Amino acid sequence: MTASAAPSWLDKVRLVLPTADEDRCDVNLIQDALLLPIPTTGSEELAEIQLDHFVLRYSEGCWQLFPPTDNDAFGRHALGIDFVQNARFNQPMTLREPLAKAAGLRANRRPMVIDLTAGLGRDAWALASTGCTVFAFERHPLIHFLLSDALMRARLGSKTHEIASRIHLYGSDARAAWPDTIKPDEHTVWLMDPMFPERQKSALVKKDMRIFHELVGVDADADALFAWARLQPANRYVVKRPPYAPALAGAKPSMSISSGRVRFDCYIKPAAYLSQ
Repeated sequence: MTASAAPSWLDKVRLVLPTADEDRCDVNLIQDALLLPIPTTGSEELAEIQLDHFVLRYSEGCWQLFPPTDNDAFGRHALGIDFVQNARFNQPMTLREPLAKAAGLRANRRPMVIDLTAGLGRDAWALASTGCTVFAFERHPLIHFLLSDALMRARLGSKTHEIASRIHLYGSDARAAWPDTIKPDEHTVWLMDPMFPERQKSALVKKDMRIFHELVGVDADADALFAWARLQPANRYVVKRPPYAPALAGAKPSMSISSGRVRFDCYIKPAAYLSQ
């Protein structure tokens, strides 16, 4: 979920920095927040600003994005990412799960995973929970910031430290800034979950996904990102799609694994290609 950051989202968000009497906040994350390209406003203006703006502020021990109070479409709950308090993130994903099957995990197989569209980090976390090392890319600065905050807290948690330590997060488009330290090979699994246009009459769409659609938009270059990834060394590519969505770039998958709300299209690397 890493659509290019359209200028319009900058006009919709305001940053409120923690005050001295609020929960302690890591000073590095405050500095990172100040690097975000969004205007900063004082806490005394919060009530007025939040009427028609999303507000990024530190609350209850983590950074959260609060929706406009004058717009019911986004609900009343803040969007935050937390792997520590939710017990389901303390347990490893079973190999019976659709994502594990799509990634080709076996009892003795834990490949390197490269997640090109990390978003809220849930798929990266699930794969890391099984023992995979995950290199995750999130190019939208606001979502990257929230995910960085969540992973920092998870690394400090006794039950989540081990999983969080397997996730290496990068705030960039992989094509533009590829780290030399990541060396994919014929065992690597590439993962994509591009933002897809929201359907009409989407009353059942979760509120956090509505926020994504509003601020992140759609991945207009998803086909190009997929084409680039398929030129890299790999065992397989996994593309997460809504059940109704066509295959990415019109490319027929080797197989698909469905699980109600999502579909995983799997593209197995041809043996002839690997030998080139």
